[in-house]
Amino acid sequence: MTTRPLAVDADARDLAAAEHLVHRLDEVLGAERPEDAYVISTHVVREPTARFVAVLDWPGGPAVEELTALLSDRLPQAYVTPDSPAIDEAVARNSGRLARYPGRTRIETVTTVAAVEADSVVDVVEGLAGISLDPTDTLHLTGFARPVWREGRCVLLVQRAAAGLVPFEVRHQIPCCSNH
Repeated sequence: MTTRPLAVDADARDLAAAEHLVHRLDEVLGAERPEDAYVISTHVVREPTARFVAVLDWPGGPAVEELTALLSDRLPQAYVTPDSPAIDEAVARNSGRLARYPGRTRIETVTTVAAVEADSVVDVVEGLAGISLDPTDTLHLTGFARPVWREGRCVLLVQRAAAGLVPFEVRHQIPCCSNH
């Protein structure tokens, strides 16, 4: 059984590359996993160069050695290790964004604050900029919700938009200063 998380470093330099790595991990693990079996979080590692590293935590999954061999074989461009600062962050639950987690497929829809907190690993839905939330407030999380680890809890940050309450992180990021 996997008893410790693994870090997968494919030199992902932006969120799009980090999401691509997560999808590749899904492809590699897909034939062997039940729904919501593992957690993948992405973490910024600054040394020797800034990049995103994925941390895979699969309690009850394949043995660490077996999983390491599978990932190394199927993702030869990635470095797989049981030792990384990103793993420490994931275990402490103080930093990182969750890309795969229990309940993700149930909440990536139009739902409510209460349903997100009840049907997923998300501990709390938090409104940005002082937005007060009610358990019955409608959230538009269709197809994309990336909560974060913060102070030992899984927090989904939301903001107001034309459609109502939406995740703070959107699927397609627009680079800062892209229009000038």
